[in-house]
Amino acid sequence: MCRLFGLIANKPVDVEFSFLKADKPFKDLGSENRDGWGIGYYENKISKVFKEPQRIDKSSKIEEISKYCISNIIISHVRKATSGSRRFENSHPFQYKNWLFAHNGSIIDNIESLRKAITPEYMQLIQGETDSETLFIWLMQNIELNGVIDGLKAGLKFIEECLSYTSLNFLLTDGSKLYALRKARVNPDYYSLYYLSRDPERGEMFEYKSKQTRQLILSKLLNEEKAIIICSEKLTSEENWTPIENNTLLTVDGNLKISATRL
Repeated sequence: MCRLFGLIANKPVDVEFSFLKADKPFKDLGSENRDGWGIGYYENKISKVFKEPQRIDKSSKIEEISKYCISNIIISHVRKATSGSRRFENSHPFQYKNWLFAHNGSIIDNIESLRKAITPEYMQLIQGETDSETLFIWLMQNIELNGVIDGLKAGLKFIEECLSYTSLNFLLTDGSKLYALRKARVNPDYYSLYYLSRDPERGEMFEYKSKQTRQLILSKLLNEEKAIIICSEKLTSEENWTPIENNTLLTVDGNLKISATRL
């Protein structure tokens, strides 16, 4: 069990507000998800990852990274281990070529059948011990064979038919689009996923509890920053977070256009 955070914006942005200053900052979700954290982003259109096998709220790097990790697309993850030890290779996000991936849930039965379905070419890419990384590489194998949507459909169909799992919730990006899947087989109230559109053209301003926080949001609005934020939990109480329906893939493109596909 883990928590997910994703952001796609019209220009490079930081995550200082979401990670440190929101009503329920993402950093605080590390108190119950203590087995590692990581952040993935793009620098000159090349994917980069920073990970630590420790609590995000105990990291000496979190304030620096939240302010100076600036990108059009950012995904992050706090980990509560269900498979694999607490180490760098088992922390999310996972990286393959220009793809980044983070998962919330567990494959709880018949994982060997999934590993047997992955070709040797892709199996050699797996560096850690987690079911999540195995899921990622399986989806990459299908995506490179069939394209993103058809590849995800094929990969997820196999899992539905052959494996038991709690949730397949994930964030996935290739640096141009952000994909968010909510697919919980059990406990859908826990395996939640929400999205928020933050658009200055709407003229929306909320009465944040902190004057400093309000000023930070105002500066982003004045800078004409637009963003779609996706998170396992609502980070602010005043903004209009929309739940992603179960068994739904949300796709957000570089123009912040959102489309939904039932999977």
